[in-house]
Amino acid sequence: MLVRAVQKKLFDIDADLHIVPVFKGPAKQFPAADYAPFSAKMVSLLSSGGIRDEYKKRSFYSFETAHGLKKVLFLGLGEPEKLSAEKLREAAGFAVKEARSLGARTLASRVFSPSQHDFTAQLEGMMLADYSYDEFKAKKDADKISTLSFASASLPLKKTIDEIKTVVDAVFFAKDLMNGPGNYSTPSRLAFAAKEAAGRDKKIKIKVYSLEEAKKMGMGAFYSVAKGSDEPAKFIVAEYRGAPSSKKTGVFVGKGITFDSGGISLKPQVSGSSMIEDMKFDMSGAASVIALMKIISGLKLKLNAVFLAPVTENLPSGKSYKPGDVLRSMSGKTIEVISTDAEGRLILCDALYFAQRYKPAFIVDIATLTGACVVALGHYATGLMGNDPQMLEMMKKSGETTGETVWELPMLEEYAETLKSKYADIKNVGEGGAGTSCAGIFLREFVGDYPWVHLDIAGTAYGIKNKSYIPDGVAATGIRLMYEFVKKALKGGVL
Repeated sequence: MLVRAVQKKLFDIDADLHIVPVFKGPAKQFPAADYAPFSAKMVSLLSSGGIRDEYKKRSFYSFETAHGLKKVLFLGLGEPEKLSAEKLREAAGFAVKEARSLGARTLASRVFSPSQHDFTAQLEGMMLADYSYDEFKAKKDADKISTLSFASASLPLKKTIDEIKTVVDAVFFAKDLMNGPGNYSTPSRLAFAAKEAAGRDKKIKIKVYSLEEAKKMGMGAFYSVAKGSDEPAKFIVAEYRGAPSSKKTGVFVGKGITFDSGGISLKPQVSGSSMIEDMKFDMSGAASVIALMKIISGLKLKLNAVFLAPVTENLPSGKSYKPGDVLRSMSGKTIEVISTDAEGRLILCDALYFAQRYKPAFIVDIATLTGACVVALGHYATGLMGNDPQMLEMMKKSGETTGETVWELPMLEEYAETLKSKYADIKNVGEGGAGTSCAGIFLREFVGDYPWVHLDIAGTAYGIKNKSYIPDGVAATGIRLMYEFVKKALKGGVL
């Protein structure tokens, strides 16, 4: 999609469809200076009720000119004081959805609000809504929007457009990896994608470790999960150096299970929160950190960051690890396996310990970790845990900005008691419920004293309904969230 700001009035822009925001209450919404030659007609239609101003209600008209018809989608936004950035994002996505259904391929739109923050939400909504995945279809999607133009007589929009285009391109990059079936988005494919995302950026150094190399480094937990599959596992390490070495480094760790059968603790075909075919999405965390690297590199941010992704399948075979096995992690701590379907924390614990070698300013891990998180929070809030109040608050604020809501869950010592093992230093599953909190407590054991934030996106990475800017339900949640967190960390001097 070509996105541009045009120094013209809305109806002077050539487009298949023109989008006009309509608010409830304010008078003189359609000044001639902006909407000539149709402003008087538009005022008349609004006053007569022909144009609807309720939130997410649309009205469609065609105005005849000497140069042909001007087709207009009037988008109701309701009362201005009740509009949040998320509501603007949702309404903008709705407008694009409607435009596509009308056969429009080129759009021209007014900026809904002069606020830069609000324009960012509008642009995100419009761009994100245009996603589709057709990699394995003979007939490709021909309905995508080719050009999105904003009438901009005075607002400086180019910088925001360039930034959000970089972000949305990275989100789509991750969504393509997530939507890819397990026989396509393999560990090797993700390793290739990481190199592809880095491109020729000399600030990025990528090393992809084989499973045997990971084993030699002492990653016994990661190795044990991966050894049951014939598909070669990978441990991806990408270092971005955009600032002097004297500056601190942020580390981002993403879970990369490219297909999760549950291992010996085999999953059912259908469970309370998912279907077995959805387990291709269990690499969403890895896709997210690769996409974040793509954003940071694309925008040439002046910071240091490391992106880690342990990537493997979790399958049953004669080589698979078993319930009751005791594993030795990279940290030296031993782990009693209660369930082989709690594999995500096992591959993450070695990656989190590996992260300590960078003496990081913080560690953020992101994972489709627990079905319990879906039970607790559903599909519209990401589970949040951590050991540093400042980092947790920054992540909460980032969620408010991006519309990717996070909700902090407790890590009570009573939960930690249930992870004590008779045969090892710790068990990989607790007892008595609070499964998401127990998983977070398990991970906390491997981050040392470094500030750490854990994001459980089991419910928010995919399966989203009723969000017009997430047309296929695959949200790739966490990318925009972590990018906003990075910006806050830069602004606050954390990086």
